[in-house]
Amino acid sequence: MTAPLRAVGGATALPSSADVVVVGAGAAGLMAAIESARRGRRTVLLEKSPRPGLKILISGGGRCNLTTTKSGTDLEAQYGKERGRFLRHALRSFPPTALRTFIEAAGVPLQEEDLDKLFPVSQRARDVVEAMLAQAAMAGVRLWTAAAVSSVRRAAAGFVVACKHGEIATSSVVLATGGLSYPKTGATGDGYAWCRSLGHTITATWPALAPLAVEAPWVRALQGIVVRDVTLSSLAADGRLLCTRQRPILFTHKGLSGPAPMDLAGDIEEARGRGVVRFDFAPQVAVETLQTQWLAAASAHGTRRVESLLPAHLPERLRAALCELAKASGTLANCSREQRRALLACVKGLDVPVQRSLGYDHAEVTRGGVTLAEVDARTMQSKVCAGLFVCGELLDVDGPIGGFNFQAAFATGRLAGLHC
Repeated sequence: MTAPLRAVGGATALPSSADVVVVGAGAAGLMAAIESARRGRRTVLLEKSPRPGLKILISGGGRCNLTTTKSGTDLEAQYGKERGRFLRHALRSFPPTALRTFIEAAGVPLQEEDLDKLFPVSQRARDVVEAMLAQAAMAGVRLWTAAAVSSVRRAAAGFVVACKHGEIATSSVVLATGGLSYPKTGATGDGYAWCRSLGHTITATWPALAPLAVEAPWVRALQGIVVRDVTLSSLAADGRLLCTRQRPILFTHKGLSGPAPMDLAGDIEEARGRGVVRFDFAPQVAVETLQTQWLAAASAHGTRRVESLLPAHLPERLRAALCELAKASGTLANCSREQRRALLACVKGLDVPVQRSLGYDHAEVTRGGVTLAEVDARTMQSKVCAGLFVCGELLDVDGPIGGFNFQAAFATGRLAGLHC
């Protein structure tokens, strides 16, 4: 009979051997351990923090946006072409519908919310963690918390994993340690060093899904304003359009937050101080259409203020700021062609320099990590180190806000657990 799930408090000795050692008890690690133990593999799960699932617990403001309602090619596209292709097998073998079934069968009903998100009906992230721990216990996973791993090294029969409680010899290791985001959860990027020591290439890493730091005074002056029917795009240093999002934008005293700006944080960081975001405040209307409408308005309603030309859904303070940026004020009759042209440029393509995000302390995920070409996408086993499995945020995979990163973590963790 397999041993029960347990957190070491001092008296229980760490086993000297196991079939599988999973390092990291987050979304990917818990799922990997559950699937491994269900196959009858003697599975030990090591977590450096006193509490497992910390990132789950703090996600969504403690409510846990667990996954998304998107599926198929639409789901894969959220991660970009290369990363989506790598995740295809994981996402199709364990799509959001399957994750929902798994979590609800474990006793946590979910509900759909705005932006294709799924949350626990209870609105409590801890219910998800407790359900995962219960599943691990029933499967026979042995969990040690406050068990920081110090090394993972090759041995004649597989690996030796060393932590503060001792060393474990094992034939398979699953690394699910996460990246560098939210260091308050204990994230220090240890897994990158172990993967590198075992032969893997690690790409450059960046904070992603973080608010943007914007120096432009007009942006900071709009603190507290939220806009929705607006697109925000990230531009490369050479002017190429990288990514466009039409999701809520929050102006803050430090810059920009909300789903759209946070989705672009990885692009901004990769631009190394030369990032730019572009606003389109009327994405449903072509430039030519606006020009025609504005000319007609100026002819028929010359006494109206220039602000009346701007989309009605924009808050008054924002419309005033755009007019000030374009140096367009007064009545329509007194607004020159050059002022209208400048205002049109502000409405349809206002570029704002952004040097950085607010960094890892505020980042929900890490961009970069273990090079995907070195991992088997069907099993998550390393192609350069047999018996090593890599999953979750350690991989060079990241998606937008909306449960996509948890979905990738659960799906890749499951594959690792099925094959380790």
